[in-house]
Amino acid sequence: MLLTLKRKYREELLAASFLWPSLLILVALLIYPLIDVVRLSFHDSNLQREVWVGFGNYIALANDPLFWRAFWQTVVFTFFSVLLHLAIGLGLALLLNMNLDPAFRTVARGLLIVPWLLAPTVAGMIWVLMLQPFGVLNGLLASLGIIDTNFTISWLGDPSTALGSVTAMNVWRAFPFFMVMLLAGLQAIPKQLYEAAEIDGASLFRQFWHITLPQLRSVITTIVLLDSIWTFRAFDPVYVMTGGGPAHGSEVLATAIYFDGFQKLKFGYASAEAVVMFIVLFIVSAIYVRRTMSNQQ
Repeated sequence: MLLTLKRKYREELLAASFLWPSLLILVALLIYPLIDVVRLSFHDSNLQREVWVGFGNYIALANDPLFWRAFWQTVVFTFFSVLLHLAIGLGLALLLNMNLDPAFRTVARGLLIVPWLLAPTVAGMIWVLMLQPFGVLNGLLASLGIIDTNFTISWLGDPSTALGSVTAMNVWRAFPFFMVMLLAGLQAIPKQLYEAAEIDGASLFRQFWHITLPQLRSVITTIVLLDSIWTFRAFDPVYVMTGGGPAHGSEVLATAIYFDGFQKLKFGYASAEAVVMFIVLFIVSAIYVRRTMSNQQ
């Protein structure tokens, strides 16, 4: 009995020893930076000094209109990006799930997934060129007679259109992820459900409302939560297209943290902003984990 216990503990210790390299990497790359950011958020820190200020940075944040503007613009950017990702992705997934010619469906899938293959920086540069005052979009609107040929819209140079332009690019680049996931979910729905509904005389809308949507509920919940996390912390599209401008018209939290930390060298203040973003994302992540565990049960 004693020999058996010793062997069991020895095997467990041996198994645990293989985890140490991964744990060290996890602590060095994730845990330590997180703790250090929280520590810095309670200091007035720059390259020359570091002074304890308690909750001073958080009080300054609460009274900073630029921070709240960036926060709410992040919420708006995330809400409309995720909503349009879902609407466009679901519409295209339903279209591709219909009885189409196999060759056409294969080509359509390949073309529609192209935006998702582009890096955010590359996609942003393409849209910057398209949205120039004399770019493709203004030329298209002028040719359709929507705007005068002598009138150009500065999509990225006007605070009232800058955030919408960045959101449009983000929607265009990321909707294929929703399309692919929802198409996989649609193809997993048993055909017998639709056959039974047709026998009962259910219309296409009732089939969609009472069969398709409930069957896709877990997929939709998962991808919406994941996309909310990814979009809320998005930095590349805004930085590449507008840099947060003009006049902070497209500023989001990620770019605000970058400019406060690495241009203004207000490390403590930028760390407080990062902690606020972390808390928001932690809450959404907790909902996602809880939802995933409930689905598994």
